Amino acid sequence: MSDLHTEWTVEVKTLSPLHIGTGDELMLGYDLVSHRGRTYRVNEDALLDAMLVRAEAEGASAVNRVLMGRPAAELLTAADFDDPALFRYVLTGSPTKREGKIPEQIKDVHDHPYLPGSSLKGALRTVLAWSFYARQKRRPDLGRLRRSRSWAAQDLERNIFGQDPNHDVLRALHVQDSAPLPEADALRLEQVQVYPGGTPVEVEAVRPGIAFHLTIAVDEYGFQDEAARQLGWQGKRAWLGQLVALGKEHARRRLSTEVEFFKAHSGPQATLGFYAALVKQVLEGELAEDEFLLQVGWGTGWESKTLGSGLLRQDDDAFERLLSEYRMTKERNREPGDPFPKSRTLALRSGEPALPLGWVRVKLVGFVPGEEPEVALPQPKARPGPAPGPSRRPEDLRPGEVVEGRVRKIASFGVFVDVGLGHDGLVHISELSEESVARVEDVVRVGQRVRVKVLNVERREGKWRIGLTMKGVEAAHSAGG
Repeated sequence: MSDLHTEWTVEVKTLSPLHIGTGDELMLGYDLVSHRGRTYRVNEDALLDAMLVRAEAEGASAVNRVLMGRPAAELLTAADFDDPALFRYVLTGSPTKREGKIPEQIKDVHDHPYLPGSSLKGALRTVLAWSFYARQKRRPDLGRLRRSRSWAAQDLERNIFGQDPNHDVLRALHVQDSAPLPEADALRLEQVQVYPGGTPVEVEAVRPGIAFHLTIAVDEYGFQDEAARQLGWQGKRAWLGQLVALGKEHARRRLSTEVEFFKAHSGPQATLGFYAALVKQVLEGELAEDEFLLQVGWGTGWESKTLGSGLLRQDDDAFERLLSEYRMTKERNREPGDPFPKSRTLALRSGEPALPLGWVRVKLVGFVPGEEPEVALPQPKARPGPAPGPSRRPEDLRPGEVVEGRVRKIASFGVFVDVGLGHDGLVHISELSEESVARVEDVVRVGQRVRVKVLNVERREGKWRIGLTMKGVEAAHSAGG
């Protein structure tokens, strides 16, 4: 470790089944074949070579049968399963059906599972986003949500981490992919089910009790005085210095939410037992000072998103409008106050829902806690009084000045923003983003609060014209403190 580089050795141990997919699916009978309680991943090239050699000895008709694309399940004999050259790897467990597709677990080129650094870093990003609001006793300003579903929370995330990807503070956090797992029995064929009431499906998954090993490094240069000022990272290193403590706080909140959900459903008892064991680890000090719990990967649900429903639900009626506007659920006949989400994904044991997916214990060897991050607690709200008129006039604005306003009207050519002067300013569509914008509605929505920079102010034919931009506004705000 040097003054400009901090490194932690990391162990991530699975406490429940972990599925991180490739996006590809394996076909039962072709890619995967079951035999005596295990599932074999076929080595297609080796199998074809072996079958052709066998068929040539039997004659042309046998060769034709092989070349006509018969599934591996029909070509293999019981004796073939003793030949490891015919298979790439073996899964514990067997499928409950003969046909279908199985989502594939991510692996290296040698078919060894590993933990992608991006998956772990995404989960850590969720911890830091939640902590940013929890420590400051604040909630996200939902008026800053964008209209586009794909970029809805972009402004909120930029407020936490940085104005754009180049200024995102987590650029300084380098999470490597783990070393490939050496265990031959690390993978299982897991039956999983949406609880309550879902239909079981099967996925490849890393079994509980497996340890991944990797490295996390912090590039300290960006937190030095001048660099931190230019990047807008002042004070943000302290959040990384409290990563373990924040991880424990976040896990405590997540566990409380999950226990409450399953108690409301009176089970399953296996799931409640699993969570009771995790709660004991967190509350009774069974975790070491450099350890915390985290949920990673597929099947972890809305609560593990960067801005989960725990942060978004601030008012029941407004939350239902949010679900509808962004098409976050297919549920019908919802009422304000209904839980969201209404289901969880569980792995089955003995045919019954039992274990949630993706819970791991993270150990940061060599981690030394830093100073507590500074927090800006919200000020008490003043008593409501009569609405004042504009305290400033348009002529008071100066080019380059950053002000806050609310989107009052959207047009095809831009956005009219009320900046509290009694006269709206215009953000032309070309000034909405550094990126090309096809539709204004993809960036902002009526009622959204935005920060804008003054481009020009002039009076024409008795009317004030105020030109505004949203480009580079966060950079100006960060540089100004």
